[in-house]
Amino acid sequence: VRFGRRITIRQENFRNAADALAALGIETIDGALLDLGLSWFHLRTPERGFSFQADGPLDMRMDRRAGSTAADLVNTLPRQELTRILREYGEEQKAALIAKAIEKARIRGPIMGTMQLAQIVSSVFPPYPPRRIHPATLTFQALRIAVNDELGALREGVDSLIRLLKPGGRLAIISFHSLEDRIVKQAFVEHARTCVCPPRLPVCGCDKRADLKVVTKRPVMATEEEIAANPASRSAKLRVAEKIAAQEK
Repeated sequence: VRFGRRITIRQENFRNAADALAALGIETIDGALLDLGLSWFHLRTPERGFSFQADGPLDMRMDRRAGSTAADLVNTLPRQELTRILREYGEEQKAALIAKAIEKARIRGPIMGTMQLAQIVSSVFPPYPPRRIHPATLTFQALRIAVNDELGALREGVDSLIRLLKPGGRLAIISFHSLEDRIVKQAFVEHARTCVCPPRLPVCGCDKRADLKVVTKRPVMATEEEIAANPASRSAKLRVAEKIAAQEK
């Protein structure tokens, strides 16, 4: 109500940003902000399956209209693929042991609940010394990323929005873990590069021109005051890049 006709809300994936804007008759944009964080609504709604604080179905889909659920992955994927997902998306050191425990548990029956999966994962870890985070945290992160193809959507979304930016327009992205931040950093660096020729070539033959300049040489982090007011901001990293005008290239 406050912003009236200046705001239009659409439920859409980052990767489909260009199509969503085109449907509104928007071909270029002055700027974009991507907040990659998981909302408290998702975490506090047990039936969405994102958290093991309360029991709920193993869903984890951001958009429940399509796609496989976390239960589908946990109950059907081979142990090797589960290991890869946990290691690659969760950076979980015990990925192989957890995947083995899941494979063994699902023989007795399908794994359908969040607390059921959390208990299976926890069984792999010794009770002492106590861990800083719950043993299932990284497993849940990995499965959520896989279910929603979050990293693939981020890569496509960033490239799409960079193309849509007007000269002087800025793209700001807030990430919350290293996998996301690495993708954002690499995308900004790649678009800011002026030559991709092998170093041994005496003359540039690629004719590549930078279309971005990185505004934040280092990510902007939350201050102690901000963290005290909002503990979730502790892991947030903000990176900003600006589209280069034609005459600047």
